[in-house]
Amino acid sequence: MTTRPTHRDAGFVTAIEVVYLGIAALVLVTFLGFLGRLSAAGVQVTNSAQDAARAAAIAGDPDEARAAAQTAVSRSGLPGRCQGDPTAAFSWQPSELGTWQGSVVTVTVSCTVSNQTLTGVWTPGSRTVSVSDSQIVERFRR
Repeated sequence: MTTRPTHRDAGFVTAIEVVYLGIAALVLVTFLGFLGRLSAAGVQVTNSAQDAARAAAIAGDPDEARAAAQTAVSRSGLPGRCQGDPTAAFSWQPSELGTWQGSVVTVTVSCTVSNQTLTGVWTPGSRTVSVSDSQIVERFRR
């Protein structure tokens, strides 16, 4: 009859394995936080682009529309999130008659966000989030 030698630590997790699992969990949580904050920044830029396009679409002429779009972006929460000021590019396509009424306005909002604010820990670099939104200027508006 032969007997098997018993191992005293069979079935137990060693301290080294716990350290490796802890580091892997920390990296995973940081990466998930980065993705969540990047998504939140994208949603905020999208909302600002929609607000700016709506403000431009109800303006009386293209000059007022450009100013209204920039004002809408500056009143949003983006200036606090972006590195520097967010940019709002305005363009419009005239209607079939070549007039402002019935035209299509497009506002593109861009925001550069620091990776450090996205991860919560020191991380070099930055990301630029850019979103465009188009609205139709009401054709029968007086």
